[in-house]
Parts: sequence; C-alpha cells; structure tokens
Amino acid sequence: MQVSFNPQVSFKQQNKDLLQDMSNRGIAQQPALPVLTSEKKKSSNFREDLSKVAKFFTTMSEMTKATLKAIGYGALTTATFLAGFWSFGTLPRAFKKGNSLIEAFKHPIKNISTKGKLITAAAGLGVAAYHLIKGKLISNQRTANVDHQLKTGHRAVA
Repeated sequence: MQVSFNPQVSFKQQNKDLLQDMSNRGIAQQPALPVLTSEKKKSSNFREDLSKVAKFFTTMSEMTKATLKAIGYGALTTATFLAGFWSFGTLPRAFKKGNSLIEAFKHPIKNISTKGKLITAAAGLGVAAYHLIKGKLISNQRTANVDHQLKTGHRAVA
C-alpha cells in the first residue's frame, strides 16, 4: 500500500465545483466522506467544577511537598557524600603529603576527586528524582480518590 500527497484532497466538506474540477482532470472521484462534527461539550455542573479545583490544589500541595523534600534530602545527601569523600579521600592523602594539609582545609571541594564529585552529584540527583516521582504518584492517587468520590459519593463506614 502506498500513500502519497494529493493537493486536491480536502478534508472540508466537498462542494460541487471541486468535484467537477476533479472529474475534468481525470482524477478518480472518491465517495464523499461524511463530515464529522465535533461533539458538543457537555456543560459541567458544580460538583465537577469543585472536583477540578480540589484536584488542582491536591496536586499543587503534593508536588510542593515533594519538591521541598527533593531539595532538602538531595542537598543533605550531597553534603553527606561530599563530607565522606573529603574525610576518607582527601584527608588521608593530605596527611601523607604533609604540606598539603592546610590546603585540604582551605579548599575542601577543590581537593575532592572528580570521581567523588560525580558520584556525589548522581546520588543527590537520584534522591531528588526519587522524591519527585514519589510525589507525582501520591498526587495521582489523591486525585483519583477525588474522582472516585465524585462518581460514587462519599460513604462513611460505621
């Protein structure tokens, strides 16, 4: 099957002039396709509008919490990894060399190895991504609960 571009094909409602022009040029006339009308958007009621607002605020709340957790825990993880690489990598080397011990304290990040910095960045970004993904999943679950309550109504179990 081959599909090619035909500039005479129009997806609008065909009129008689176009059909006549196509038949004069020797173009095979296709049967007229019915014009699809867009479905009328049903008007939403108060409960649906209220659920949209509730879903917006639920999503905003959960994603704000997730973002703050991602920033906080990501920074804490990064600081912990940097401190670990500094104390277990840079300091032993500085003690062995003797005169570079002062430099290790003056410029701690400069003396950490590139591999240590890359591992630190990956760990911090991994923790941040974990919290953002977890927040998005919790947000989806809470908005699904709002939709469920909208459709079934709230039932209190006694």
